[in-house]
Amino acid sequence: MKTKTMQSIQRSNYSNIYHLLMSNDKLSKQMIADELGLSLPTVTGNLNQLIDQELIMKNGQLESKIGRRATAYSVNPNAFLSIGIEVFQKYATITVINLKHEVLAIHTVNIPFANNEQYATALADQVRWLLQNNGYNEKSILGAGIGIQGLIDGAGTTVLWGKILGCTGMRADLFSQFLPFPVRFYHDADCVAAAEYAVEPNDEIVLSIGEHFGSAIITDGKILRSTKGRDGTMEHISINPRNGRPCYCGRRGCIETYCSLSSLLQPTETLNSFFTNLKQHNPAVEQRFSEYLDYLAESIYNLHMFIDVPIIIGGRLSKFITASILEDLRGRLKSISVFPESEQYVKVGHVADNAVAIGAAIPFIDDKLKSI
Repeated sequence: MKTKTMQSIQRSNYSNIYHLLMSNDKLSKQMIADELGLSLPTVTGNLNQLIDQELIMKNGQLESKIGRRATAYSVNPNAFLSIGIEVFQKYATITVINLKHEVLAIHTVNIPFANNEQYATALADQVRWLLQNNGYNEKSILGAGIGIQGLIDGAGTTVLWGKILGCTGMRADLFSQFLPFPVRFYHDADCVAAAEYAVEPNDEIVLSIGEHFGSAIITDGKILRSTKGRDGTMEHISINPRNGRPCYCGRRGCIETYCSLSSLLQPTETLNSFFTNLKQHNPAVEQRFSEYLDYLAESIYNLHMFIDVPIIIGGRLSKFITASILEDLRGRLKSISVFPESEQYVKVGHVADNAVAIGAAIPFIDDKLKSI
C-alpha cells in the first residue's frame, strides 16, 4: 500500500510540474518549487525525467537583479502533433497543430469527395505530403480527426447519417488503413465548438455558420455527445414546419434553411462580395440581410430559451460580424425577449478560418495532455 501511495505521489508531482509549465511561458526550478510546494530535489528529478522524454526543454535563462540567472524551463509544444481535416464536396483542408493548439501547417487540396478507397488513398497521400514537406515525424502524430457534415457515432468510427456528402455508413478505418496513426470522425459543428473552447473555455452554445448551419452544446467543459450523434443538431429545429423552406433533411422550415450562408447568399455571391455590397448600402442587399438577422435572432432566442448559456456565433460568418452588426442583432433579440436580460449573451467567436479542421485535431491533443 505504501509503495502504491508513493508511486501515486510521484506521478502527481510529475503531472503537476508538466501542466504548470504548460500554463506558463518559462519557469525556473525555484518558481516551480514555490508554486507547487515541492522540494528542489523533487522538482529537479521530475524535470530531468520530463527532459529525457522530450516533453520539456531548457529555454534560456530568466532575468535576475541579483546573483546568477536561473535556468528557464518550458514545455516542448511540438513533442506531439495532431492532424485535423475538414472534407467538402470539392476539396479538403488539412491542418497540423501542436500540444498548445498552435496551428503549424494548413494545406487545402482539390479532391472531389467520394465514399471509397480511391478518395481515402488520395487524402492520405496529401496528409503524408504535408508531414514530409514540413519535416514532421509520423511517429509524433497522435492521430487524425476528420470533421464531417453528418451525425457520428459515439466512438467516432462511423458516419450514422451524412446526407450532404452522401457518406452515410462511411467508417474511419477506410482512412486509417492508409495512415500509421488512429483516425476518428467528428461532427463538423463539434469541431468548431472545440476550436472555440480552446481559445476561451466556457460553457456555451456554439453556432457554426458556414455554407450550412450547425450547432454544438458545451456543458461542464465537455461537448455534449450521444451514441446517436444527435446532440446539438439544432439546425433541424423547425421554425415553420408547414409552409417553410424545404430542407435537405426532408422537412420544412428548419433553422438551416433560414440561417445558413446558403440561405443568405445568391448563387453568384461570395461572403466578400455580399458584405462589400452591404457596406456600400446596396438597398436589396441591406433588405436581405435585415431579413436574415430577423431569422437569426428568432433562432438564437429559441435556443436561449432551452439553455441559458452564452451563444457564440462561429464559423465563416463570424469573420464578417462587425460591432455594429452585433449590436443590431442584440437589439433584435432584446425586442423579442420575454424575460429581462442582464447580460449580452450573444458573442462572436474567435476562430473564423479553418475552425472545423483545427477543432478536429484538438481531441487527440487533449487526450494526450490528460494522460501526462
